[in-house]
Amino acid sequence: MTDNAFYREFEANFRGTREEIVGRLRVYLPFLRPFTEAAEGPGLVDLGCGRGEWLELAAENGMRAEGVDLDDGMLQDCFARGLSARNMDAIAFLRSLPDASRAVVSGFHIAEHLPFEVLQALIAEAHRVLQPGGLLILETPNAENLDVGTLAFHMDPTHNKPLPPGLLSFLPRYHGFARAKVLRLQEKKPLAAAETVRLIDVFRGVSPDYAVIAQKAGEAAFLAQFDALFAADYGLTLDTLSERFERGFQQQIRLIEEQLRELSDIQQRLAAVYESTSWRVTKPLRAASSIAADMRERAAGARSALGASARKTARRVAMLAAAQPLVREAGKRVLGRFPDAAARMRGFLLSSGGALSNQHFQHGLSASQLSPRARLLYRDLSERLGKNG
Repeated sequence: MTDNAFYREFEANFRGTREEIVGRLRVYLPFLRPFTEAAEGPGLVDLGCGRGEWLELAAENGMRAEGVDLDDGMLQDCFARGLSARNMDAIAFLRSLPDASRAVVSGFHIAEHLPFEVLQALIAEAHRVLQPGGLLILETPNAENLDVGTLAFHMDPTHNKPLPPGLLSFLPRYHGFARAKVLRLQEKKPLAAAETVRLIDVFRGVSPDYAVIAQKAGEAAFLAQFDALFAADYGLTLDTLSERFERGFQQQIRLIEEQLRELSDIQQRLAAVYESTSWRVTKPLRAASSIAADMRERAAGARSALGASARKTARRVAMLAAAQPLVREAGKRVLGRFPDAAARMRGFLLSSGGALSNQHFQHGLSASQLSPRARLLYRDLSERLGKNG
């Protein structure tokens, strides 16, 4: 793989697709509109034009765009799309242009590649080439984003060093531009609107790119068309996110303090109750009430167990008694005199779980299954119970 092919593949992997880059560049279109409304096909020069995303977008929006780049691999995309681009050094190309001959000079992610003295020469030449009111646009990685400054910036082996926004915005003013504006770019939209943020957002949420847009002096009426654009706020700064995090942190502290105060108030009120005369006076009553409740619970359990045992024993006794001829005859005489008692006895003997359940009397037994004596006992008891039922 050649060096030219390497950087083309590197850009595709780490900077973004062509469609993604075009989407990011649309933020600059409002700055082009006053030029296209004032003249037919105002000139734009893009230094380090790469794959030509900005050339194509600018041309679609009425600019006469041309670009230069030293990487033949990157320029292949420009040539394939019929864009105006050439392999040429940026400073040399600017020096070949007449004074005040272009409306816009741009350079996207080129400044961080240049030695400082070359960057100053580029800015000075751009000022000369621009017409009155013309714009210089320089976009670069934003080292205010701690993730960019400590890691992402150093992924590109051709980078020189990060440029702080304060420095890059000062250079155009130093070289004669009337004003310069910092645009912080590419931050996450949900984070931009968030009232409170996490600590990780402070480290990684600052706008990862920024641009300096500098304007050359010109007629006041023309410059006034850019006033709102230069006055607007763009992107997220480290200070903004730090303040939001601090505000959220202080809110959490206040909430915890409020909860602690409420807990302390409850504890004080409980302590006052425990120390009151009425609490001390009623202590024996509370103890007695607790003991009584425990006793009631134990008694209920005992009654339940005793009742079940008694019923089981009574059924056994009844069956044994019914099996004795004398007892059976006495029982018949008694039950004959007391029909209601006979009915209750029958119900007791036929209840579920009894030794003589309903199925014993009606469904479960046959004469062939009983001994002769048992058959006589079974018949007599059934007839007697039937008459009194």
